[in-house]
Amino acid sequence: MSRKVIFKITDPEGRSVTFYDDTWKHIRSGHPEIKTYRRVKTTVMDPHFILRNPLRKSLIYIDCGQLNLYFNVVTKIDDALNECTVSTAYLSSNIQEGDVIWRKTQ
Repeated sequence: MSRKVIFKITDPEGRSVTFYDDTWKHIRSGHPEIKTYRRVKTTVMDPHFILRNPLRKSLIYIDCGQLNLYFNVVTKIDDALNECTVSTAYLSSNIQEGDVIWRKTQ
């Protein structure tokens, strides 16, 4: 079974980020509060922060939402290709561990 690409976009630092249908199924089953994948797409394209978690070899795109909740999009990064693949997305009351590598300017 091949994976179907839902979208492939570029983040603010020029990295290619791919989102697959099986990842969307995972998000919908584990995080039913996320109703559409548009929020995943807009968070990657226009995040408030991008964090790097070197232990997990991931980047986390964060949108600071309402009610003190953060929308997190976690990606697996391939530094050699400068590409990421979305692993999951969820709402949280805190920010994951990681180094801030990009911050939105006002």
